[in-house]
Amino acid sequence: MKLRKICSLPAVTLLTMTFVMVAEAESNEQDGGEPWLRPYLGPTRTDVDATTLDGKVLCGYQGWFNTPGDGTEFGFHRWGHDLGKGGPFTVEMLPDVSEYDPPDLSAVAGVTLPDGSPVQVYSAYRKGPVLLHTQWMREYGIDGVFLSRFIGDAGNPQRSRHVNQVLANVREGAHREGRVWAMMMDLSGGNGETSSVMNDWKFLCDKVKVREDSRYLHHEKQPVVLLWGLGIKNRNWTPQQGAELVDFFKNDPKYGGVYLIGGVDSHWRTRGGKSQPAPEWAKVYRSFDSISPWSPGRYKTSASMDIMRKNIWEPDFAETKAAGMGYMPVAFPGFSRDNQQQKAPGKTLTPRRKGEFYWRQFSIFRQLGIRTVFVGMFDEVDEGTAIYKVSDTIPKGKHFVTYDGLPSDWYLKLTGAATQMIRGETPWSATIPNQLGAPRE
Repeated sequence: MKLRKICSLPAVTLLTMTFVMVAEAESNEQDGGEPWLRPYLGPTRTDVDATTLDGKVLCGYQGWFNTPGDGTEFGFHRWGHDLGKGGPFTVEMLPDVSEYDPPDLSAVAGVTLPDGSPVQVYSAYRKGPVLLHTQWMREYGIDGVFLSRFIGDAGNPQRSRHVNQVLANVREGAHREGRVWAMMMDLSGGNGETSSVMNDWKFLCDKVKVREDSRYLHHEKQPVVLLWGLGIKNRNWTPQQGAELVDFFKNDPKYGGVYLIGGVDSHWRTRGGKSQPAPEWAKVYRSFDSISPWSPGRYKTSASMDIMRKNIWEPDFAETKAAGMGYMPVAFPGFSRDNQQQKAPGKTLTPRRKGEFYWRQFSIFRQLGIRTVFVGMFDEVDEGTAIYKVSDTIPKGKHFVTYDGLPSDWYLKLTGAATQMIRGETPWSATIPNQLGAPRE
């Protein structure tokens, strides 16, 4: 990890940093190199209020990427199949890695950029890339993240170390940059046993102590959890299991008291679309404290977005508001998974329209009076929904989605500006404002 501007720091600050580094080294020895099992001890900022969801724009953060030599045995996990051995990329975008530390990067053998340099990608298992991402969140005015935690990975002895290390990295970044974070417990890939979900939350409470972390997001004095995937087709969960999980998170004497958000299909209210049709799901959905309907890839044009507004967002928001529930719709900048599905370039594309597609969603949410928005996603280059810095320079003969010649930080700027609009700090605008704020020091 780069130490920026270290020469300009006062001697007292440098001494403090030395003590912190020594304390962290001692703690690493005590916890066997498992930093998630101890409280974060380093510098902390409190820029973003961690006591409320109100007025927040929060990004989903996957953090599932690995590279050879990162300390795991997963190779180029999530970047592609047999990369470096002639296999294909499965991501739609390449990150702009110009600000990453070289030790945090790995070159993909046999794949070069037009200037002859190798294509390089990063691992979220290493601390440096995640701290850089949270630094960007502060610089561009993004409140924080919901950290994806896939139940299948969390319960896998080989994979759990990765997801726990990424948690420790995100937690540290939130402290250092004054952001907030919360768990997004994703039921995709789970074994269909409620005990696996409950046991993981118990681990997070008892061992990681997420509820006591000062940068962990709370709302109405309750720790926030986004439970994603109940009631969605092709997920192996029944309404009875859904009801059991909601009851556990809300009412368990020791592990309950959670402000529980349901990450559900966008047709949850009518049980159409990709929502499971069983009538028992209606009660489960309405037992959440808040609803977050998933929409990435569900519409591509302004006309289809208007249909989404009329049939989904407006009636959803009206019902949840009348019931005293929260509502957190999803904004996404674009979509594509041609490489993932090995389809022809452009086959699955939802065009970004240089950011206007993304901005228009926020514009609608502000008009409706919605005050909390989930961005899908900060770092998901897999389905072309990333908003972090992405490269416009691609290898010859390969297909990747780019930012169409715009600066690599364009969507970070848009997200920060949209956050200000959602909070009412800047006027409503139907289109991207002419002037966007510069990154903060």
